[in-house]
Amino acid sequence: MKRRIRVSRLFLWLSLFTFVAPGFTDQARPPQVNEEERDFKIFTDRIQEYLKMQKSLKASLPTLEPTKDAARIVEHQHALVRKIADARRAARQGDIFTPEVAERFRKIIDRTFRGPEGRLARETIRPDGSFKPVRLHVNDTCPEEIPLTTTPPTLLLRLPKLPQELAYRFVGRDLTLQDTEARLILDLIPNAIR
Repeated sequence: MKRRIRVSRLFLWLSLFTFVAPGFTDQARPPQVNEEERDFKIFTDRIQEYLKMQKSLKASLPTLEPTKDAARIVEHQHALVRKIADARRAARQGDIFTPEVAERFRKIIDRTFRGPEGRLARETIRPDGSFKPVRLHVNDTCPEEIPLTTTPPTLLLRLPKLPQELAYRFVGRDLTLQDTEARLILDLIPNAIR
């Protein structure tokens, strides 16, 4: 009889442990964080910091009244570029595209360009299929002689969405993050297209 009670108690404890323990172990384990979401949050937070700075610098410039005078528009753009570049003189490659973010972007770009729509994506950025090497740096303005490229829509759908003040642009094989008004390169991923 005692043995039967011990077996029953053991069975009861095992049953309780089986049903209750998973709840305890779930609580003891830290929640899994999606690494891609974490990396992209860092990216978007840094973009927000830039936009905040850009907005304050734009506010410090004299307001440009609507005009058809191209020289005045260009001068206003150059003044903005000088202010931003001066405020970001310590900026370096990898400040926004951190190494982890850059690696995520490279994987997404690689999947896009090697996927079923890869040929069309390449043609979107380089209709003739060639990639001319261009040496770029953070805080440079995008050279005027380099045509602005359209980022393939299939790729844009996979990358973090940007506010209208910024754009992804391919220059040669490099992916740049540009201020669209100032045409300033905020950061870049060299050889993003392999």
